[in-house]
Amino acid sequence: MGRIQDFYNNYQETLRFVGINIDPRIILFATFIFTIVAAFVGFFVDVTLAVLLPILIIDMGVGIPYYLRDKKVSAIEERLPDVLHHMGTTLKTGGTIEVALREVTKVDYGPITAGAKEMLREISAGKTFEESFSDFALKSHSKLMQRAAVIIIAARKSGGALLETLSAMAEDIRALYRLKRERRTKTFLQFLFITVAGTLIAPFVFGIVKSVLQILVQIGGKATPEVIALVASFDLLFKTYIVVEAALSTLAAVQVREGAFSKAVIYIPVSAVIAYLIYIAVASQFLRLIGG
Repeated sequence: MGRIQDFYNNYQETLRFVGINIDPRIILFATFIFTIVAAFVGFFVDVTLAVLLPILIIDMGVGIPYYLRDKKVSAIEERLPDVLHHMGTTLKTGGTIEVALREVTKVDYGPITAGAKEMLREISAGKTFEESFSDFALKSHSKLMQRAAVIIIAARKSGGALLETLSAMAEDIRALYRLKRERRTKTFLQFLFITVAGTLIAPFVFGIVKSVLQILVQIGGKATPEVIALVASFDLLFKTYIVVEAALSTLAAVQVREGAFSKAVIYIPVSAVIAYLIYIAVASQFLRLIGG
């Protein structure tokens, strides 16, 4: 029960963070209902789909808020260097850190602007800058923002060179994101090749192979129960291979692109379902096209 409660609390906080103002119990209950319906309908259409579709629905219902959270965290970390530079420029003109924070709210820095406005409201209500900034960094779900908050608060408390600290952090974070952009640019072709080959081409080819097997059986006139069972076993083998191969290729593609296997979780069920549907469509339509 402890882990379930931890998951629920984390899920609730994630919904709040991305701005989805819906009771998490409603979303989870709706996900459960759609999962049962998909499994029931899929059972009468295709047994494999009866497994894949519920997994896909669970992945969407639970995973999309976390996907949106990661996108928002990326937006925060991408704009953070500009915010730090802006604050440093304000301090250079003789303003205080609170004035620098107020100046940040006048420019659209995405989620950071909204966070800065909230910080100003908390400071006006009696909180210190350190407390407000620390809370915002914690709520941001960004480890980079949290590290920056620790350094800025420490520099301000110690009376150190806050201006130099802000400038140095801004340059370091900007260099880090430059490396990330270069990685994505240099690995785009590899990412595209793995994704297309694993999710589109492979099921297309195996769908044709399955159709050819059926055609050969019909032409040969040997559609005995043993031969039909053999074709069915090949069909099951192809389906299993397609699903596993699509999942592994997605895992590899995301690792090449992002450098983290964990980010592939939300994409794996999607790619598996797409690959499977392509296989089914090609296996049936190719046979009809040539008059099978």
